Amino acid sequence: MRFILIPLPPHLPARWPKIYSRRITTVGAFASHDLRSAYIKKNGSWGLLKKWLANASGEKCWYCEAKSARAPFDVDHFRPKLGITVDGVKLADHNGYFWLAYEWWNFRLSCQRCNRPEKDEGDTLHGKANEFPIQDEAKRCSLPAAPLDAELPMLLDPCVFADCELLAHGIDGEVKPVAPTGTWEFQRARYTIDRLGFNEWNSPEDKRSRWQTLATLLAVVGDAANPAVIAELKKHLSYEHEYASFFRSAIGTHRDKAWVESLL
Repeated sequence: MRFILIPLPPHLPARWPKIYSRRITTVGAFASHDLRSAYIKKNGSWGLLKKWLANASGEKCWYCEAKSARAPFDVDHFRPKLGITVDGVKLADHNGYFWLAYEWWNFRLSCQRCNRPEKDEGDTLHGKANEFPIQDEAKRCSLPAAPLDAELPMLLDPCVFADCELLAHGIDGEVKPVAPTGTWEFQRARYTIDRLGFNEWNSPEDKRSRWQTLATLLAVVGDAANPAVIAELKKHLSYEHEYASFFRSAIGTHRDKAWVESLL
């Protein structure tokens, strides 16, 4: 996970302000959840912002930094729009953050593996879906006027720099919590890693395989900087590169070489 700085308006797509105004006004006028739900499901206009969201991350999933080569990205609602589950159990007294259904700042670009529910080989369910636990359920917001800042989500947010700093990337390809075991920060990192399946679907193996080529190049050139190798490392360190946070961490294990240190 790498910090995403969402570009602020007026950089939104030209059509969005008008669509947003119409959609949010309509949703606010409905008297029942069933009517709101039917309307929102039929009018998923946030897809118009998918390209805009992808540009903000170098065409990568905002959560795991994977690039979606064959399947389309999802526009995830960080706070779920039509219902909430905690550990797979639906909150009976909450119908989701329907008033945020069209708020651009609640959107996160997500690969399908991070967003959609799917079981791994061990029958463990991963994927964000409607999961949204918070530290204190008594502070859960259920009305538009409620203070969202009081909620303290369990899930790490790629749009919060401090959240991204709670994850470390090991040379083994796995994502790990940075904070000490037992702390709230550790719980959040562990939850995010497991819920979104960062270390599942052969992701660590894929990262290790890619890193091995770079590690071999670094071993061959040693302390003597080589322009071709530098160019290859810079490519993996660039913001747009898939799993750039992992490669920055892995390349950082060679900081003893002055020329590598200068790249970081």
